[in-house]
Amino acid sequence: MSLPGPHQVEIVERDVPAAMRDGVVLRADVRHPAGEDPTPALLYRAPYDKRRMAALDVLPAAAAVEAGYTVVLQDSRGRFASDGEWQPIMWRQEALDTYDTVEWIAGQPWCDGNIGMVGPSYLGIVQWVGAMQQPPHLRAIAPAMCTVGDYDARATGGALRLDQLVSWAVVLMAPDWLRRRLAAGDPPPRKTVETIAEYAQHPRRAMERLPLTDVLDLEEFPPLLRDVLAGRVEVPDARIDRVRIPTLSVSGWYDLYSNATIGLHQDMAARDGHHHLIMGCWAHLGSLLSVQGEVNFGPAAAAHFGGLPEMHLAFFDRYLRDEGERLPRVRYFLMGAREWRSARRWPPPEAVNRRWYLRHGGTLGPPPQDDEPTAHYRYDPADPVPTHGGRVLNLGDLVPGPLAQNHLEQRPDVLSYTSDALPEAVDLAGPAWLVLSAESSAPDTDFTGKLLDVHPDGRALLVADGIVRARHREGMDAERPLEPGTVHEFFLDLGHTAWRLEPGHRLRVHVSSSNFPQFDRNLNTGGPVGEESVPVVAEQTVHHSAGHPSWLDVTVLPTPPSETEGGAEPA
Repeated sequence: MSLPGPHQVEIVERDVPAAMRDGVVLRADVRHPAGEDPTPALLYRAPYDKRRMAALDVLPAAAAVEAGYTVVLQDSRGRFASDGEWQPIMWRQEALDTYDTVEWIAGQPWCDGNIGMVGPSYLGIVQWVGAMQQPPHLRAIAPAMCTVGDYDARATGGALRLDQLVSWAVVLMAPDWLRRRLAAGDPPPRKTVETIAEYAQHPRRAMERLPLTDVLDLEEFPPLLRDVLAGRVEVPDARIDRVRIPTLSVSGWYDLYSNATIGLHQDMAARDGHHHLIMGCWAHLGSLLSVQGEVNFGPAAAAHFGGLPEMHLAFFDRYLRDEGERLPRVRYFLMGAREWRSARRWPPPEAVNRRWYLRHGGTLGPPPQDDEPTAHYRYDPADPVPTHGGRVLNLGDLVPGPLAQNHLEQRPDVLSYTSDALPEAVDLAGPAWLVLSAESSAPDTDFTGKLLDVHPDGRALLVADGIVRARHREGMDAERPLEPGTVHEFFLDLGHTAWRLEPGHRLRVHVSSSNFPQFDRNLNTGGPVGEESVPVVAEQTVHHSAGHPSWLDVTVLPTPPSETEGGAEPA
């Protein structure tokens, strides 16, 4: 593993130009270790201002330089110091610019021809799409907290991550768009500037607008949300079979792209053994600290104290320098146990499925043997269940992570099911699913699910959550309206987690039909998504009978037989 030592002097070049194939010049800050010998290089590319990228928690530029790597921090096309035209979504162009930048670096006298890429979110996506272009000198990538293709859409069951789109546009992208328009002597309309400023301070005001196509429909502002709903937004390429170099995928259990990160890793790892996964307790972006939501997971959970930069350097030492020891395929943080663990794959090969059934009376237990009464609630899109914690973007006014959900249980549109107290500790380690046998009075609606850890004092912390849009219950490529009065089976992907339930704790499941503004509200009309503005109240029914069961599946690490008491059975 590389450690700081012999390369402690850093030489920085500012705004170094690199011409792309079409002649557009992109600019980068280049940070060199002391010495004259060529070194491997690590590339960070993003539209968020290259000066801010130097201190990313996944791998700070200073740590990489101290370990003997040259670091290149580049502004994307049309952003900050780089020339060209920016579009909110331009993955094909980013792929070409990544290829050209990698090969430009390889031609510099300070580079030894071995190049890696690193960074989260947008920086991760450009790594994937760039690697699909197969630049000859790109040896390894370390994409964090990102998605390509439909990997994230599979996790959201057809619902739209409203908080992500709005916050990303008004908080991260709009300021530089405004700056460039002003610098060019072409100021946007005053009303547009005022509205963007208002939304940056109060993004919920934007997200509450109906129809959805009007949320960011501002004069002369890029029509991001309207284009998303119309299917005009370019989706990042998903031809991961073209990625033929080692990968290090990094995410956190409360990252909105945790499912996508794990799915990408699993598909890559199925091909060969040069693909690695790190999962911490973290949420998307921000500082990767030990405190998430209401829980302090201990010093080792923080990226710095937990060794995340060192894990990155060990990966790049292995694949850019052919140095160091073999790396674990999977490193994950077990929340609650406050410890990092290694595994040969994800989920850990020793993990098994356990099933709890939703029962009449609000319990989780063994399967029903006969008919049981159903549970009912009314879902009113005008009064949605508010988002409180979970896998949300920590922009705007939402707080990600494990937050107590007790106050939401008082709502009449939230059903709650709780297990017996656990006699021994149970370690969740893998995916969780909620399967509902349910019906609705509406032609289309949503069902949401939450997995909670109930402490002996009654506090119910959010572990994982999910959603399914009824019209997409058979897959994203199919739309099937509901038939009122007909029982359907709905699969809710609650995502992956690694969480210890201590003795005396209980599992709890929440069932409802909204989680706003994490996801857009289903207006229950069955009409085109985003174009409706008048909501309809839906009558929802959840079944618990032997003929129409509903259940929770979780993945747990092996435990003695006594630890499966309390109603759980093998799935």
